[in-house]
Amino acid sequence: MFKSYVNNEQFNLQINRFINDYYQEDDRAQADLEEMIPKLNDTHSWYEAWLNFAKKREDSKDFDLASVYYQAAEFYLATTDPNKEKMYRKYREMFYKGFHDFDYESYKIPYEDSYLPAVKLLTPGATKTLLVFGGYDSYMEEMLKMMRFMKGIDYNIIVFDGPGQGTALKNGLKFIHNWEKPISTVIDYFKLDRVSLVGASWGGYLAMRAAAFEKRIDKVVAFNIFYCGLDALKMGMPEETYQSMMQLVDRNEVDQVNTLFEQMMTHNIDLHWKITKGMENTGEATPFDLIKNFEKHTMQGIGAFINQDVLLLAGEDDQYVPISRLAQIQQELINAASITTKVFTKETGGEQHCQAGHRELAFNEMKKFL
Repeated sequence: MFKSYVNNEQFNLQINRFINDYYQEDDRAQADLEEMIPKLNDTHSWYEAWLNFAKKREDSKDFDLASVYYQAAEFYLATTDPNKEKMYRKYREMFYKGFHDFDYESYKIPYEDSYLPAVKLLTPGATKTLLVFGGYDSYMEEMLKMMRFMKGIDYNIIVFDGPGQGTALKNGLKFIHNWEKPISTVIDYFKLDRVSLVGASWGGYLAMRAAAFEKRIDKVVAFNIFYCGLDALKMGMPEETYQSMMQLVDRNEVDQVNTLFEQMMTHNIDLHWKITKGMENTGEATPFDLIKNFEKHTMQGIGAFINQDVLLLAGEDDQYVPISRLAQIQQELINAASITTKVFTKETGGEQHCQAGHRELAFNEMKKFL
């Protein structure tokens, strides 16, 4: 169940994302949260609180919780902060110590001058393959954890970090819009004829993009719908501010755009995180350059190329994707073999981005679709 803990919409989303889908009934986590919540006032106190409890849980060998807390501690740290890399390493170390949901095999898939890290979750007797990946800021370990909701399906599941994600990003591979490239690489590496896809968050766009140009994909799940990268910026801004800013971008007013963003970022935690994380992912040096990069991440013009079976999941109160995009996506998928849609509301639960707090509802729909 999605809960509001503090007076910050994004803090609430992240707490639900990290905790509520797995630990709502866990006395350890709930006791920790009770102590932590009053301390979460800004990004510095956020880091300190999660780190303290991560250390405690590591000491008590609660590796699953320690992993989650290290991930949360890392979340708002600047790329230049040496603690960011330490938190990421601790997050992954604790994760694999505590992950026992599946038998699995780990791979390093050669890609450009680096590799894509991948984990294959083995389902005895499975005849099909499902590729799963995140989006803007999720790590493959976070997606691996979600696969507990998919246990028992007739698929071996390959979860991987693509360019701009997790270890692939740490190894120098920057975020790209043309996701058919890493998908094709993964399909080739495992010598697969057919695969289905689940892309989470921004991965909802990346999955649709891949399906448009890689025809070994038979089914594609947008978990959630994600039409374009600029929506995530627009959702957190007054309409007038956004329109003014985009006019400046269109006129190539580079300095004005950068100054405007720097001013807004000083008192907006959410915007500051979106921009700094985006620059880390893409390698762009300024907000203006980042926006120009984001403009490539759009479904505009590719809907007609998608001829697979499609599942569209949407949260009515998604913080990053306007629900109005759903009808637009449906209209643009003129050649899809089939379109299945599920909208989650406050009444049904799952109304938030990627059904945070009610994640199992999304996976129930995926299992029916697959």
